[in-house]
Amino acid sequence: MTTAPFLPKSESLSALGLSADRLFFAMNYQFTPPKPTGLKKRLKQNDKAIDIDIACVLYTDNCVISDIVWFKQLRDKAESVRHQGDSLNGKDRGEQALYDGPLDQEQIRIYMDHIPAEIRYVAMIVHSYNQQPLAKIEIGEVHLNDDEDNRAFTINLKQVPRDCHCLWAASLRREVDDWYLTLQNLPLMAEDIEKAAQQVAHELARALPVEQPAAN
Repeated sequence: MTTAPFLPKSESLSALGLSADRLFFAMNYQFTPPKPTGLKKRLKQNDKAIDIDIACVLYTDNCVISDIVWFKQLRDKAESVRHQGDSLNGKDRGEQALYDGPLDQEQIRIYMDHIPAEIRYVAMIVHSYNQQPLAKIEIGEVHLNDDEDNRAFTINLKQVPRDCHCLWAASLRREVDDWYLTLQNLPLMAEDIEKAAQQVAHELARALPVEQPAAN
């Protein structure tokens, strides 16, 4: 896993001016056809258009994975996080590239008031299904906004590290007074979303406060 400072600045949703009722973690990118290389026969993934997926992972207080919402599981058990469906290549939702249109190719809706009480963290992950670098797309982004279209962040996928095929984009953390958003922007060396979820769990656990032994 690429090392990076784990605790960038966090902001409460209210401080960011976001409605705490419903958030949208979404991705939009332009169809990017495969670009054959001299290694085409050895690296069969070069034959395929870039397929990017997004996921939300729910963790308990002690950083145990409770649910993964992604193209293989479109809702968590409480139906508080809902994936709106997989786009295989950024073009399969219609002939017009959706990057130029009003809709996102993939979107996950997070119903904040319905997230179970035992959930402390929600991680947002971006992954290239065929492990092609995210930056190989022509143009694209992931973003988070509320239902009034107030945007919390935008990550330009062309600007992630050149070899990054999996990105921990951001996380939400429940506190007593509010949910707090942290823009992580951390590359992960994960073959799939399930392994990425485990790596994030490890990083979250590393940041937990260590109890000091009681003084004698």
